[in-house]
Amino acid sequence: MRGTLKRAASGLAVGSGALLLKPGSPVNRAGCHGLQYTARHLRYAAGRLDGLSYRLAGRHPDPNVTDDILADRIRSELGGLEKRLDLPHVHVMVEKHVALLHGDVPSAEDAEAVERAVSQVAGVRGVKSHLHVGLIDGDTRPSEGHRA
Repeated sequence: MRGTLKRAASGLAVGSGALLLKPGSPVNRAGCHGLQYTARHLRYAAGRLDGLSYRLAGRHPDPNVTDDILADRIRSELGGLEKRLDLPHVHVMVEKHVALLHGDVPSAEDAEAVERAVSQVAGVRGVKSHLHVGLIDGDTRPSEGHRA
């Protein structure tokens, strides 16, 4: 116990009657880490509150956006789905608010889930799926590439 207090005290200095932390000391590093951790979680909470207030106000994304912005919305929506279903990357293009999907998916159920998710994005007027069902030799699910 005494050594711990001594090490903690070595990171402190008294100057002009105030308690200061010495730069680079373990106490200073721990304090900075704690502040960064707290700031990151406060930013996350603020974003969640913004999203909640957006939904509670009954607001919806503007459906009249350019095809580039719509493609970004679709990719954002598919990112979580691809990760959750462990799917290879699905390529997205948008022409006149119609989403064009290309890629390989393991099953018909996965293809339907992707198409359904894309059709529910605000601004999508149609979906043309060119998804190939069934992975060919050499194609793997993303998680299979992480095995050691």
